[in-house]
Amino acid sequence: MVKHQKMCWGVVCCLAVSVLGVAARVGAQDAEVRTVRVLTIGNSFAQNACRYLEQIAESDGSCRIVIGTANIGGCTLQKHADLAAKSATDPDEKPYRGADGKRYSLQAYLAADAWDFVTLQQMSALSYKPETYHPYIEQLVAVVNEHAPKAEILIHQTWAYRPDSPLLKSDGLTQQQMYERLAAAYDSVADQFDSRIMPVGTAFQMARDTTGREVLVHDPDYNYDNPVYPSLPKQTNSLVTGWHWRTSGPNKQLRLDFKHGNTKGCFLAGLVWYEVLTGNDATATTYRPKGVTEQDADFLRRAAHQAVASRTAEKVR
Repeated sequence: MVKHQKMCWGVVCCLAVSVLGVAARVGAQDAEVRTVRVLTIGNSFAQNACRYLEQIAESDGSCRIVIGTANIGGCTLQKHADLAAKSATDPDEKPYRGADGKRYSLQAYLAADAWDFVTLQQMSALSYKPETYHPYIEQLVAVVNEHAPKAEILIHQTWAYRPDSPLLKSDGLTQQQMYERLAAAYDSVADQFDSRIMPVGTAFQMARDTTGREVLVHDPDYNYDNPVYPSLPKQTNSLVTGWHWRTSGPNKQLRLDFKHGNTKGCFLAGLVWYEVLTGNDATATTYRPKGVTEQDADFLRRAAHQAVASRTAEKVR
């Protein structure tokens, strides 16, 4: 009987030690998980970048990202600045909706959490026109510094449009020229405020310029004049939505979205943001959205990492 009791106590002790060991490991893991808080001041391009950001961070296991979105579709720096100025004198001016469902002014949104980072960007159609940034980005930086003084301001470098964009045609630009000009404009304001760049546009361009990853813009076998639903032209390697069918309304219509990120584009943007926000290597993450192959995911992770690393290398030189 005594022997049996000793054996039972031995088992209990072993189980207790095992449970405590597991609890200690779990506790240590929980303690190692840090929270990064970012507030975006932007539009749909910021929404694109954040689409998979939380899942990417979760796959890393060492951090979680809390996202606040002071975003309005098509919003320019001027509009954000004008809204902030109006909110300063009109308490009912609350143009942004938070994740909690509440309406916020920019000032209140900045003060609502202990943001580690606040991102700023220009509307994509104006991104390559540096004169459109001023004096509005200065006004917004002043608001951020007043209401979230501990937050680091980051400049979200947006991406160039598809080569067949009507906007590029009207301005007589190639995709490469749009990229070079927007990159220069973003670099200028980043230097002005001693801010870091989130080089999403660079990552897009690197991916597009990689041998074997060139984007098929025009499908010679597709009948664009008489398209038949639901067929679409081939858009191999595209990072933006491109041709798609609009099915709302009485008639289905073939439309071209030459700017917003598709699944791969949003994933690439999210990887760049992840690496800038956390300092962790994007190639070490494991999450990939549905519909993205492992081969494509690996390529996009490398493109994101190389884009961020290129900015670091420039700072060192």
